[in-house]
Formats: sequence, C-alpha cells, structure tokens
Amino acid sequence: MISSNIQNIIRFISISISDTNVTNIEEFISDYQQIKPIEDPIFWLSCGAFICLMSGLIFADIMKSKLNNWTTKKISPLPLENLRTISSWFSFFTGLTIIFVSALSIINFSIIKSLIFSSIISILFGISMWKAIKDLLIQVEAGTVKEIDEFF
Repeated sequence: MISSNIQNIIRFISISISDTNVTNIEEFISDYQQIKPIEDPIFWLSCGAFICLMSGLIFADIMKSKLNNWTTKKISPLPLENLRTISSWFSFFTGLTIIFVSALSIINFSIIKSLIFSSIISILFGISMWKAIKDLLIQVEAGTVKEIDEFF
C-alpha cells in the first residue's frame, strides 16, 4: 500500500508537461478561476498590514518626540489630541479593520458581517488603548509612573 503510494507520487513528479495531452497550456490555465486584484482578500490583507505598519511607526515617532521634548525641554506630552496623533491612530485602526475584514473573508464570512465585527473590535480596542496611553502620559507628566505589576 505504502510502496504503491510512493510509486504514484514519484510517477506524478516525473511526468513533465510535454507528456500530457494539453496542447495549449494557456487555455488550460485560463480554466481556473481568476480573482481580480481588487477582490483578492490577500491583496487587502497586505494593504491593511502596510497601513498598520506605517501608521504605527508614525505614531511611535510622535510619542518618541513627545517624550524627548518632555525630558529635554520640559514640554508637556499632553494634550495628546492633536491632528497628527489622532490621524495616525485612526489610520492604524483602519488598517487593522481592513486586516480583520480580509482575514474573515478568506474563511468565507460575508463582507457585511465581517465589516461590522471588525469595526466593533477595532473601535473598542482603539478607545481602550487611547485611554491607556493617555493615562500613561498623565503619569509621566506627574512623575508617578507605576510598574506594570501594579496594574494587575
């Protein structure tokens, strides 16, 4: 049984395209379903990952400059709510929503349901993380930063 399976695999591997009865390979390949790039969930998954990466790097750079200004020039890291921080934060969670929607569409969820679910998750996560970062910056400004163990 096992040896016949191995022989079949070796025979399958050793058959070249010229040995088959396919005369025009272009017609044979075009029979497969072709997905337009705009409908491809892998394309959207990679776009969402790129948006998240770039927005996250921009947000991290903004936070780094706020903390550097706090340590060197004693400029308060607050208020956090300016156009650059909000737009980079919103862009990050928009990219995260795109990632969730495309990942759920890969496993055959409907677009509407996955968009609703992804938006709810991204909004909840975005608001809670915004509050955590704002609380951390308040603690930095007050000089009372707690260790991570004290939060739990």
